[in-house]
Amino acid sequence: MKSLYFCFKEKFVQTIRFFYAFLDDGSRCFICNKRSLFLPVCKSCIKKFYSVENAFSSKRCMYCGKELISTHDTCMKCRENRVITSCDYVMPLFSYRLWNKELLYHWKIEGNRSLSSFFSSLVKEALLKLNESIIVPVPPRKGKIQKNGWDQIDDLCQFLEKMYGFRVLKILQRCSLQQQKKLNRQERLETIKSAYSLLPEAAFRKELQKNKGILPEKVCLLDDVCTTGSTIECCAQILKKAGIKKVGVITLFTVD
Repeated sequence: MKSLYFCFKEKFVQTIRFFYAFLDDGSRCFICNKRSLFLPVCKSCIKKFYSVENAFSSKRCMYCGKELISTHDTCMKCRENRVITSCDYVMPLFSYRLWNKELLYHWKIEGNRSLSSFFSSLVKEALLKLNESIIVPVPPRKGKIQKNGWDQIDDLCQFLEKMYGFRVLKILQRCSLQQQKKLNRQERLETIKSAYSLLPEAAFRKELQKNKGILPEKVCLLDDVCTTGSTIECCAQILKKAGIKKVGVITLFTVD
C-alpha cells in the first residue's frame, strides 16, 4: 500500500534539493556536462541513455540477460560456464560501463540518495512491463545499515513499496560479512553458497504477513549489479527451495 506520508516527505525533500541546487547553480551531468540541478544526469541524457523501453527491445541472453551482439540466444560466458540456472528470467536494465560506473559510485559509496528516486522510477517501469508485483530484495551485509545509515537496495524498496505500491518481502538474510566486490570471479562462485539464507522461521512467517501469510507463487529478485550471477543464482535457489515456483530478477546494471 502506498504511504501518503512517504510521498509527501519525498516531494518536500525534492523541493528542498531543487531549491538548494538552484541557488548553488546545480549539478553537472556526468555524460554531457550540462547543468542538471540536483541529479547528476540531465533530462536529455536520461531520455537518451536510460530508456527502459530500449532495454526491453534489445536481444538478450536467455540465461543471464546480457545484451547480445551475435545471433545466438546465449552469451559466450553462459555457453562456456553457465552460472544462472534457477532464475526464470534475468533483466538487467543497463550495462555497467562508462558513466554508469560513476553514477553507481555516487549512489552507493558517496551516498547521493537523490538517485534512489531516479533508479526506483526505472525499476517501476520494468516491474510493470514484466507484470511483477512482489519484490524480494537481495539483502545487505549484516550491520551495513547501522554503520552507514542506509542501504541502496533498501532505499529502492522504500520507494517501490511506499511510492508505487509494490509489495516488498524481505525474507532473505545475508550470512557472510565479506564484501563480494573484493572477490574475483572464482572466489565469488566458491563462497556464495553459504552467503545467504532464508530468515529464521519466526521472522520469515512474520514477514509473510505482508502477503496475508501466504508464500507467493512468483517473486522478482532485486539487486543493483549482476557481476558473475552467483548472488542472484544463490538467492533464487533458496527461494525455490522454500516453495516459490517462479523467480525472476531485475538488476540496474550488468557487468559485460
